[in-house]
Amino acid sequence: VAYAPKKQLIAIKGISEAKADKLLNEAIKLVPMGFTTATEFHQRRSEIVQITTGSKELDKLLGGGVETGSITEIFGEFRTGKTQLCHTFAVTCQLPVDQGGGEGKALYVDTEGTFR
Repeated sequence: VAYAPKKQLIAIKGISEAKADKLLNEAIKLVPMGFTTATEFHQRRSEIVQITTGSKELDKLLGGGVETGSITEIFGEFRTGKTQLCHTFAVTCQLPVDQGGGEGKALYVDTEGTFR
């Protein structure tokens, strides 16, 4: 919404020009839309942690593991280990950084009812 032109918002049924202005103002408060310096960008990148997959070879292919602060899509054929990998991430993300974790928390949303 923050990047949408006002004209595009007004085209949506039920959104007046005043509502569009309000939406854009609120969205701009939530989304950083300004210039980012190289120093700020470098600082944010230095805070990224690589979380291990549990496999040294897969970690090597991924450049050290899966980065925090990003979305990683896992796809493949039936019974190739996608769910097992997600279960592993749910555990390893809670491990200390020196053990390949992120010292964080996990929320596992199972949309297919396969978590046993």
